[in-house]
Amino acid sequence: VMSMGQFLLMLGNILEPIRAAGAEVNLEWYRYLVTRFEPTDQPQAQMVAFLHTLFGEFILKNQMLKSTAISDAGITKQTLYEVEKNAMTRSTYERAMDALEVVNGEVADLIHKAWGR
Repeated sequence: VMSMGQFLLMLGNILEPIRAAGAEVNLEWYRYLVTRFEPTDQPQAQMVAFLHTLFGEFILKNQMLKSTAISDAGITKQTLYEVEKNAMTRSTYERAMDALEVVNGEVADLIHKAWGR
């Protein structure tokens, strides 16, 4: 939530002079992705529910789970798609991949909708 607040503040600071110069700024397509989500953390789950209430359709329905698989891949400057499956526990890898596929599928659906497909 802190990083989202910082992002929104920065975005406002960037857009202010753009709008002042007379340019039209359209943010209708912006969506926020909750990352490093731990579904068993009740306060975090409540905050995500609050964000959904507050921002509605501007928050993606799916969250990217907090995962050691993604952290471990990042250490070697790789994505989870690039890392060797046997470099980590199979269930950890599959859980992270499932979350990635769901989130990426939602983003792809939004892109297709924007393209009119």
